[in-house]
Amino acid sequence: MNFVTHTFFCVYGSINNATEKTGTWLLNEFYGCLLYADDILLITHKLIVHAMQMMLRLCDKFPNDFDIKFNCRKSVAMRTGKRFKEKCVPLQVDNRDILYVTELKYLGVHVCAGHLLKFSVQHLRSKVYRTFNCIYFRSKASNFEMISVELLKSYCFPFLFFAVDAMLLYSTNIRILENCINRALFRIFGSCDNCSLDSIKICTGIHNIKGLAEKRTVVLLIS
Repeated sequence: MNFVTHTFFCVYGSINNATEKTGTWLLNEFYGCLLYADDILLITHKLIVHAMQMMLRLCDKFPNDFDIKFNCRKSVAMRTGKRFKEKCVPLQVDNRDILYVTELKYLGVHVCAGHLLKFSVQHLRSKVYRTFNCIYFRSKASNFEMISVELLKSYCFPFLFFAVDAMLLYSTNIRILENCINRALFRIFGSCDNCSLDSIKICTGIHNIKGLAEKRTVVLLIS
């Protein structure tokens, strides 16, 4: 499916969902569907499953009209809100049931089910540790800590801050990401007490995760 087809589907979906009142409103803007490349996200604020099924029927109608097909095996559904744990009737695309999940990945961002929309950063921690172990294995022989610090900033921080400017980070998320930096600095400098780590961060120009994330969010909003 090419970009032109995707764009047309988004417009087509928004118009039909607006008519059926099954889409959702975000910041006073109506969205029938969100998409990027070949990832399509359907959102409804309705509390009934029927509203989402109506949107999925549109997905069934579109392939028939334009000779394309959705991959049902890669399609999942997730619920948020007070009743997110309650079982409900299965949603269907192309007469096949869609699997309900408690966590899904959209554009590299892991979204978790709950009373409120939450994001997971566990996968970022794994990538940071794996990358740091590789670069530290090479840089520790130099016996110059700042080389490892600069490599940490250059290679690990892009993973550490992936999409955080577009996410609402909770205190748990911040602690996980902060701990990634602390463990890396401990490996480099051999110091693990909080006072020493804070001093090292100041000297090396590494700010706290919360401050860096808020700064990136402001840049995103004003750009």
